[in-house]
This record gives sequence, structure tokens and C-alpha cells, in this order.
Amino acid sequence: CVHMNASVHRLSHFLVLFVVITLATFPTWLANAEDVDGTPDINLKTVGSVTDDNVVQREEEAMSHDGYSVAEKRLLETGAKYQFQAEVSRLMSLIVNSLYSNRDVFLRELISNASDALDKIRFQSLTDQSVLGDTPDFEIRIKPDPENNMLHIIDTGIGMTKEDMVNNLGTIAKSGTSEFIAKAEHGDTSNLIGQFGVGFYSCFMVADSVEVFSRSATEGSTGFLWKSEGAGSYDLAEAEGVTRGTKIILHLRDDCKEYSGEKVLKDILTKHSNFVNFPIKLNGERVNTVEAIWTLSKNEVTDEQHNAFYKFISHSYDTPRMKLHFKTDSPLNLASIFYVPQEHTEKYGVGRMDPGVSLYCRKILIQSNMKKFLPDYLRFIKGVVDCEDIPLNISREHLQDSHLISRLADVVTRRIIKFFGEEANRDPKSYEDFWNEYGSFIREGIVTEQANRENLAKLLRMESSKFPDGKLISLEDYISRMDEDQNDIYFIVAQKRSLAEGSPYMEHFKKKGLEVLFLYQNIDDWVMNAIGTFKGKKVKAIEGVEIEKEEDTLTEEERAEIKTFTEWIKETLIDRVSSVKDTTRLTDTPAVIIDHESIAYRRMMKQVDPSRLPKLPKQALEINLNHPIMKNLRLVRDANPKLAEIVVEQVYDNALVAAGLLTETRPMLDRINTIITSTLEHEVPKKE
Repeated sequence: CVHMNASVHRLSHFLVLFVVITLATFPTWLANAEDVDGTPDINLKTVGSVTDDNVVQREEEAMSHDGYSVAEKRLLETGAKYQFQAEVSRLMSLIVNSLYSNRDVFLRELISNASDALDKIRFQSLTDQSVLGDTPDFEIRIKPDPENNMLHIIDTGIGMTKEDMVNNLGTIAKSGTSEFIAKAEHGDTSNLIGQFGVGFYSCFMVADSVEVFSRSATEGSTGFLWKSEGAGSYDLAEAEGVTRGTKIILHLRDDCKEYSGEKVLKDILTKHSNFVNFPIKLNGERVNTVEAIWTLSKNEVTDEQHNAFYKFISHSYDTPRMKLHFKTDSPLNLASIFYVPQEHTEKYGVGRMDPGVSLYCRKILIQSNMKKFLPDYLRFIKGVVDCEDIPLNISREHLQDSHLISRLADVVTRRIIKFFGEEANRDPKSYEDFWNEYGSFIREGIVTEQANRENLAKLLRMESSKFPDGKLISLEDYISRMDEDQNDIYFIVAQKRSLAEGSPYMEHFKKKGLEVLFLYQNIDDWVMNAIGTFKGKKVKAIEGVEIEKEEDTLTEEERAEIKTFTEWIKETLIDRVSSVKDTTRLTDTPAVIIDHESIAYRRMMKQVDPSRLPKLPKQALEINLNHPIMKNLRLVRDANPKLAEIVVEQVYDNALVAAGLLTETRPMLDRINTIITSTLEHEVPKKE
């Protein structure tokens, strides 16, 4: 009996020991028993889901000095080991060293995955509320742990089963991995987005190791822990107390400690993920407080929302003077909002503005202040363009398919230009204020872009000889008043209105009652020449317009004398004029230069490179024989040839002044003094 009792006693000790060993090793052999065959397709959109508030609270209460809860430490010690694909080490090297140009985007990628997981559970809950369980809130929580150099990213999304974790976290792709590696190593990552799930692995740019706790929303699911250092293997084990969702724990590298800092994280979240559909909370405080209003119907958005959104994207304190809320489904499905600030900064001489339009894909920032999307002359525009199916490279940092992007940019550009025209018709006074502030950009567009030149020309505003000072009109207004037999649009460029009105070139047009547009900027010559023709009407500077000479009743002898006189002038100015002829275009001026080189052009050439400014070419001179100077000059020519030559030189220089072509006035002084002296000598009575 004693021996029997001793045997029973030893057996009970053995059974207890067996049970303890079995329970301790259960996660490992269970994981091995459930190993998943094959390498299924990756779908990173399920990565990123979490534990609920109660569990998080319990975890924090049980957190040890190294940043782990007691449960986490136990699981990390007992997980089963799985092998990555053979190419994973090469892929990790590519991700860390070359795939992404900015490692800040790791947070964007993980937030995007979390948002996708939340979208899935929200959609599923529409038909089955029970999937929410005791975690009804949809949110993403960021918890930095600078003391332990760790970062926690938590969401309450759809979560993952064990199979999901193997498929989504343990496998790069079911097929084509070698092809991807080969292309990526040669720098060819174009058109790969969506073919390979690598967004999650961007976290290894900043982390030495990563743990993922997750439980699927599927009824009866068990929580699991996935852990890897991004090398050749990962650990996977069951986890107790995990509620629906996913928690990602990053052990930050020594050179990435800044990502455990609240300010750095807030700046990244605000820049890249501010418009995610779900609340993003950083240490309990919501970060993404500005709504992605471009996704709403324009009738749903209030002025207050527009003002707040404009201030957010432009980093300014004013309110926009114009706003365009624009959606289209061709050539791509996009939503956008554009704003025109109250003023631009280039007028203060602080340098050229950077582009102000950013590209988003499903509310996630892809490129901030895109260059070469909108044409450069629209750089004053602030706004966003969101395109769901825009072609991106694998890192989602660069655009692909340049032809498609060009088409998209063209659609947006034409819509903005059309919008300005609509605003001009809707509120002419407000548009005039816009023109006074931004007219130089419209002019720049006309000169630099041919594709939209006529539509941009419709936006021009200028004064007219038909209306008082300050009244602005358009080219279309001008055409509406043209006589049927008028085929040209006439303009003159001058420094101010008084000089335009007093120009000798205006004399003929005043006499004929023809309307002339007044322009006051140096670039206006280039602008009007670039337009060339508007709605079938040629645009001409009045200096170059050929005026048909009126019929006269001169005799043959008088015509011969005039010919001799004009030939004498040409001979006197042999080095300066190409032709001399009489004209009836003038009434109050003795002579003008016709079809001369643009003074604006010469000024710009001088600014670019004064040493290369060409010598003023010979000019075509037209003279007014009915002017007193010309009448007397014909008489003085024989009586005082020397004085006559001096007067001709001065008349020609006066014509150059009127044309804006005389840049060196010093030689005129001696000539003017000689003419004054001669005049006074003639007028002063001689002593008897």
C-alpha cells in the first residue's frame, strides 16, 4: 500500500509537469501545425487595424520599463518562426536605401493602410453591426514612446487572421517578386504600384524590428502577434486579450529617434495624412481637424470652410478673392479646389513664387506644391488635386505616364482659364480688381503658352481711346464696336495715358475716329504680337500701320520738287534712315518713324545683356509737308544749307523720341543750342 501511494504520488507530479510543459510550448507547435502553404497575393490594404480603449488602457497599466506589457514580453519569447521569401532581404535593402526618397513617408504608408482597414470594417458594419463588438469607434491612435525609442500605431479596423498575417506581412507577392527585384535594382520602378505590396515594409526604413498585434473582426477569431527584424524570418504566435484591430510597434533605429517625438510626428501627419477619413489621435489629441472639402459637393461647402481650408493649404492669414471647386471624370476621375489669394508676393521683389497646388491620391498627399503640373504663369494659384487612379510609381512619390498626366494638367488648366472668364462676366468689377493684381501673370501666359493663347487673350483688360481714364475693356468689347470694313485691332504701348494720347501716331486715328487700345507695360508689345490675330482680326501697333495716302492736286512740278526734297533728307541722314516719304497721316507733327523696332524689345534686350544690344537699325521716316517746320525747311535748304542739315537731324531725333527709340540724348544738346542761337540772332534787331 505504501509503495502504491508512492507510485501514485510520483505519477501526479509527472502529470502536472507534463501539463505545464504542454501549455508552455502550445503556441509554438500550434503555429507550426497551422502553417500556411504557398505564397498568396499580398494585399497591404488590410494592414493596419487595433486593440480597443479598454485593452490599450490595460496594456499601459501593465507596461514594463522597456515599453512592453507583460503579455507582449511573454509572447515575444514564445512565438513560432516562419521564413520570408528568399528575395526579401534584397527587397528590404532596396526599401531602406533607395526606394523612398524621404523616410517620413513610412508614417503615411502605415496610416493609409490603417485607413483602408477602417474603411473595410465600416463598410461591413453597414450590413452587420455585430462585427463592431464592443469597439464601435473608428479611429487611428499614435503613441510615441521616446523613453524606450518606440512608436505605437493603433487602429480599430477590420484586423487580420493568422492567414492574413502570413499572406499580408510574411509574403512580398505571390508572383513576380524576382521581376520586381530585378527592375527595382536597376532603378525601374515605374508602373509597379499595386503590383507589389511594399508599403508596410517602409517601416523598416526607421525601425530595427517591428511587432504587429492584430485580431480579425471575423466571429471567433483569435488574436496574433507577428514580429520581424526585416531579415529572413518572422515570428508568429497567438496573443490573448487582443480586440478587433491592429497595433504596430516600431523599435526605432538609433538614427531615427526623432520619430518618437510628438512635434515631428504631428508635422508629418499634418502634411501627409491630414485628410484621412478617420480621426488620427496623437497622444489622445486629434491631429487631422481640417476636412477634405474637395470631396464634398460644392453646394455643401460653406464660405467658412473654404476660408479655413485655404488658410491651411496656403499657410496665410487672408481670405481668397476667388475659389473654384471642380470635379471631372475625364481623362481621369478627379476632385479639386483652387484659390486665388488676395495678392501675390512677387510685386514686393521677394523672388519668384513656388507652385501652390498639391497632388493627393485618395486624400493622401503624394506631391506637395507640384512643379510642371499647372503652367508656370498660374503659380499664384493655391489648391489641391485629388485623383484616385492617377498613375504613380511604387513608392507613391512620383507620377508616371507623362502623357496621361499632361492631359490631366491640360484639363485643369483650361478649366481654370474658363473660370476666370466666367468670373469676368459674373462680376466685372471684382474681375478688374483681380486683373490689376494678377494681370502680369495672364500676360506671361499669353507670351509663353500657345495652346491657350486665345482664351487667355479674352482675359486681357486695357484702356481705350473711346473711354475715359480708368475704364477697362476687353478685346471682345473692342471687336463689338468695330465697323464692318475695319479688319484690324489697333493698339499703342506708352508709359502712361497722356503720352499715348499725345503720340504723333494717334493723329490719323483721331482724325478718322478709330478706336485705339492703350497699354502701359513694357511686355505689352510682346503680348499683342504673340496674339497676332484675335477672332479673325489682326492685332496691330499703330506705329506700323500703313496709312493710305490721301489724293492730292499737286502739279508735276510740285511733285518733282517734293521728290528732290525727300531725297535730300535721305542723303543728309544716309546712315540713319532707310527711306523717306511724305505722308498725310500727320496733322500736328513734322515727322514720324514708321514700323520701328519695339522699344520694349530693346529695353528687355538691354536688361538681359547690354553688351549684345544691337545698334539701332536704319528707320523708315515719314514727313508732314504741311507742317510749318517742313514748309520753312524747304525754303531754308538753299539759303542756309548748314542750318537746314542741323534742323533735319533734330527733326529725326524728335521722331526717335516720339517712338521711344532714342537712348542717348547728349549729342542733341549742341544741336539744340545751335538752333536756338540761330533763331535768336534772326529775331534780335540789328543795330544801325
